[in-house]
Amino acid sequence: MRPKAKQNNTKAGACLKRGSGPEKRGDGIDIDLFEPAGTEEDTTGRRDPSIPTPNLHPLARLLESVDWSEPGTFDGIPKTEYDPLRDGPLRYLGYANEVGEAFGAWLFSGGVPLSYAIAISYVLFDTVDKWQATYRDARAKLSGESVPSSVDVPLLVHLIALDRGLDTLVWQLIASVAAPGYTIHTLVAVVTQLLVAAEATSLGHSLTALLASALHTPEEALVPLLTKSLPTAVGLATIPYIVHPIDSGVHALLNATLRPLLKRGVCSRGGAEAGLAICKPSREGR
Repeated sequence: MRPKAKQNNTKAGACLKRGSGPEKRGDGIDIDLFEPAGTEEDTTGRRDPSIPTPNLHPLARLLESVDWSEPGTFDGIPKTEYDPLRDGPLRYLGYANEVGEAFGAWLFSGGVPLSYAIAISYVLFDTVDKWQATYRDARAKLSGESVPSSVDVPLLVHLIALDRGLDTLVWQLIASVAAPGYTIHTLVAVVTQLLVAAEATSLGHSLTALLASALHTPEEALVPLLTKSLPTAVGLATIPYIVHPIDSGVHALLNATLRPLLKRGVCSRGGAEAGLAICKPSREGR
């Protein structure tokens, strides 16, 4: 019974450790443009530096060092609310043009342009939504704080909202247009080459002839149909599996490139003087 009691004490200690409050931040207006999203146990989204890093494979260590997080709220709180434009089925609207291209031969004359219009409308709607929400939050926060009179608060609010809107637009153009198109088209091309190579073999020819006989379809008509339809079907089937990796990868790219530049732009135009959290000296994990 004694080892069991020791185990319970250990668990209790772990719970107490997890329940300890987060580290307090310094004075200033805690408006954070791009606070990384964390978890309930680690609100900073970063590894505790006091915990030694285990011996990992170099690739695993590299991936662990990458910041995959999505921007949080202006109060420095990680993103926890459900975003229907990015966390639900509406996210697939950004891939509408890929579906339209895939089924272009079976759609009406304006089907493909309509699919592009849907995808572009989704990108613009998300951009405007994030810009407006950020503008309202920044205006309310800065209006309720003691800001030096030398700071042009309306201009600073507009800059903060503009930077978030620009961040969203760039993210959407890469995550919803460029990256999915390249990924799906590359996969379709690879599958097409594999099919052509397989059909050239004796086994592939025998299987094609057997399938044509079973479907009562001439082999000359079946081969082009398979070569065109099967790669397209594979490309469309991968969409649910590539959305999250692409989204996270684009966040990592922007966290290392665009977002630091946007922060600097805000800080140099009144953000530092106003005491914004992003303009303070670098904090642990930033």
